[in-house]
Amino acid sequence: METAPREPSFTPARKWSLSLNTLVVLGSVLALAVMVNYLGARHFLRGSWSAAGPVRLSARTEQVLALITNEIKITLYFDRREPLYDMSWSLLKSYAFANHRLKIEAVDYTSNPGAAQLIKAAYKLNEQTDRDLVIFDCQGRTRLVYQSELSDLDTSALMSGQGGEVKRTHFRGEMMFTSALLSVLNPRQQKAYFLEGHGENSVESDEGLRGYSKFGGVLRENSVKFDKLNLNGLAEVPADCNLLIIAGPRVALSSEALDKIDRYLKQGGRMLALFGYPPRRTGLEGLLSDWGVAVGENLVIDPKAVVKQNDMVVATWGMHPLVKPLHRYGLYLILPRSVGKERPGASPAEAPQVEPLFYTTAGGRIITDIRSDGTPYASARDVITNVPLAVAVEKGGVRNVSADRGSTRLVVVGDSFFLANDNLESEANHQFANQAINWLLARQELLSGLAPQPIREYKLTMTRAQETAMRWLLLLVMPGSVLVLGFLVWVRRRR
Repeated sequence: METAPREPSFTPARKWSLSLNTLVVLGSVLALAVMVNYLGARHFLRGSWSAAGPVRLSARTEQVLALITNEIKITLYFDRREPLYDMSWSLLKSYAFANHRLKIEAVDYTSNPGAAQLIKAAYKLNEQTDRDLVIFDCQGRTRLVYQSELSDLDTSALMSGQGGEVKRTHFRGEMMFTSALLSVLNPRQQKAYFLEGHGENSVESDEGLRGYSKFGGVLRENSVKFDKLNLNGLAEVPADCNLLIIAGPRVALSSEALDKIDRYLKQGGRMLALFGYPPRRTGLEGLLSDWGVAVGENLVIDPKAVVKQNDMVVATWGMHPLVKPLHRYGLYLILPRSVGKERPGASPAEAPQVEPLFYTTAGGRIITDIRSDGTPYASARDVITNVPLAVAVEKGGVRNVSADRGSTRLVVVGDSFFLANDNLESEANHQFANQAINWLLARQELLSGLAPQPIREYKLTMTRAQETAMRWLLLLVMPGSVLVLGFLVWVRRRR
């Protein structure tokens, strides 16, 4: 008995209909993908999947990026295997997303020797020493940032003999990159002078409590050149002095030097004055009194904020623009003296405007009984109150408005040790130094905090065999599984 021929499951019309439908679906998906990418290129949001949460550029960096109107070329001249390459590249991409005038290029000198040779010739790099660095170039003005400048190292285990490991603790990329942008943006750098000749803390010294070499690094971060200045002679304060720094003099200044400083200030000068301990008369106290500042011959302690002995962490801030970005932080002071207004109360309009920057808590004690060896003795006569420890002074021009030698600005602090090498990175001391420098130089757009960021790295380390297995898994096994599954479905439907 013959069976009737089996009718095909799909008629030709049905096959053509399904084929046409498939083409329409594929075309629609392709068109949708093109439109999504077109819109995504112009309207996008960036986020972070890191365990530490989203990482944002600081307000200060965003302000600097907003100022950029010329194209800046940034070249990451790095061996990609170096540990700081990925962090630097990711950060620089964030800069480029914020301002498209930044053009970023990565050149691996190990795998691309041809491009590396062009970079070396263009920027006259040394074959042996100039490696693993970032080059900032704006209209021929260049700044090099080396890998050694991009992180803080913890050598405590090595120095103590407990191990041979040197560990990176903080990434300084944003500080150094933003500083480099400032350098190439400003053809004329500002210049600071450190007064010397009276036992001041030296910017050339690496000594822990009196050396200021790290503070010199803060000036470089802010694109400020610096030099030393001795006024014990015929020289006046130089005309190119944008900032005079007097850091903890231990010997009285001559009347001649004080007169020169006074003339400089009256001409719209800027000065950062820091007083050391034990308190000695330097002559600056009388000069500053004419500017409405009272510097105490005392020691201020605060039992509620003490860390050890007579130091303290200060977290009571004034409302001056210089310290507003620091309100969430504290300052670590070593042996502070009181610095406040000379005559509290109402002042005439033409008088210098004096504002306290930070205070002790209400338990701050002003000790005036200090022996010749610097030993303080508390007594019942000591004043206990919120003691001001630093002030900002401004006179002339329009207050808080940038002017080149148009208004006098001073920052006076009753402690010179807190910005020394041993203490600059404690609490928010580094940020305060940044703020003071930029306020004194009338860089209002830069009055925002910027600090090193802790390094949190998570890496997956695989052997060569594991890398090979992972490559086959991603390139062959996973796509092949999809193809095999599709083939089995097709065979089953053909039956």
